[in-house]
Amino acid sequence: MKRKRDTQQLSESKSHPSGGLDVGFNSGPSPKKSKHGDTVNGSATTTTEAAQPNRAKNDMKQRLQKILQKQKPKTPVQPKLPKLADTTPPPKPKISTKAASSSAPPTKKEKSAPPSSLTSLQQQMQRKLAGAKFRWINELLYTKQSNEAVKLFSEKPEMFQIYHDGFRSQVESWPANPIDIFIDYLRRKPSSTVVADMGCGEGKIAQTLHKHLQIHSFDLASPNEHVIACDIAKVPLADSSVDVTIFCLSLMGTNFMDFVNEAYRILKPGGELKIAEVISRFPDVDRFVIELQSVGFKFVKKDDTNKMFILFDFVKASSGANSSKNSAKTKSKTNKKKGVESPAAKDSESKTGEALLKPCIYKRR
Repeated sequence: MKRKRDTQQLSESKSHPSGGLDVGFNSGPSPKKSKHGDTVNGSATTTTEAAQPNRAKNDMKQRLQKILQKQKPKTPVQPKLPKLADTTPPPKPKISTKAASSSAPPTKKEKSAPPSSLTSLQQQMQRKLAGAKFRWINELLYTKQSNEAVKLFSEKPEMFQIYHDGFRSQVESWPANPIDIFIDYLRRKPSSTVVADMGCGEGKIAQTLHKHLQIHSFDLASPNEHVIACDIAKVPLADSSVDVTIFCLSLMGTNFMDFVNEAYRILKPGGELKIAEVISRFPDVDRFVIELQSVGFKFVKKDDTNKMFILFDFVKASSGANSSKNSAKTKSKTNKKKGVESPAAKDSESKTGEALLKPCIYKRR
C-alpha cells in the first residue's frame, strides 16, 4: 500500500510540475488546487487558510499605518494653519496702510489738529501775558523819571522788546502811524541833513533812511546797531549840531520837559523840532504850546486831523532868546546830577508834567 501511494504521488507530481507540496508552501493553493491527498493536502489547506487572516490583518495594519502616516503630517499642519493665519495679520495692516495711504493726509491733519489748537491757546495766553507786561512797563515809563527807566532797562533788557512788541501791536490798529509821516517828510531833505530821533524805539527812521541822511537814534536800550542806549535827557551830541529833532510818541516820564530842553541844546538855530503825541494826553493843547515857546521854540503849526495823535512843528529861535530861562534849567539839571533835588521838587515836576501831558495808561482788558 505504501508503495502504491508513493508511486501515485510521483505520478501526480509528474502530471503537475509545480508539485503539491511546493504549491502549499510558496503561493498557497487556491480552492481549486486543494483537491489532493487526504493527509498532505488537507494539512496544506489548513495552513493556508490560517495564514490568510494573518495576512489580511497585516494588510489592514499596513493600510492603517499608511493612513495614519498620511494623517500625521496633516494634523500638525492644522494647528499651524491658524498660527500662520495669526501671523498673517501683520501683512494685512500693511496692505491696509498702503490702501489707506491716500487717506493718510487727512488723518494726519486730524491728529495734528489737537496740538495746533493747544498751541493757539498757548499763543493766546502768551499774548495776554505780553499785554499785561506791556501795560505794566508802559505805566512805569510814564510815571517814573527817565533815569529810573534807564536803570530798569539796563537791568532787564528783555523788557524793552516786550514793551515795543506791545506798542507795535497798539499802533498797528491806528489809521496811520506817525513815524511813517516823519519818514515821508525826511525823504525830501538834502543828504547833508542831520537828524536826532529821540526815543526811537527800534530805529525805524534810521533803518529806512540811513543811506540818505545822517541819523542819530536814541532810546533806553539798543535793540540793533542803529540805536544808542542812553537817557534822552542827555544825549551824546554836541550843542547846535542837529538840523531836525523828532519825538515820535516818546515824551514819556515825569521829566519829559528835560527832553525838550535837550532838543533845544542840540538843535542848530533855526533847526526843526517835530513832535507826535497821543491826542488823549493833552489836557490843554495851547498850554503845551506855550510851555515849549517858553523854552525857546517858535510855534509853526499843528495837525490834529488824525483821531489818534497830534503833530506839532516848532523851530528853534535865536540863541539869545530866553537865555535866562535856559540857564535856570541847566542849574536845575546840575542839581539833579549832584543828587540834591528834593522830593518836593520831583513832586512839583510831576504835577507840572501831568498838567501838560497826562500819562498814557492803557486800560486792562
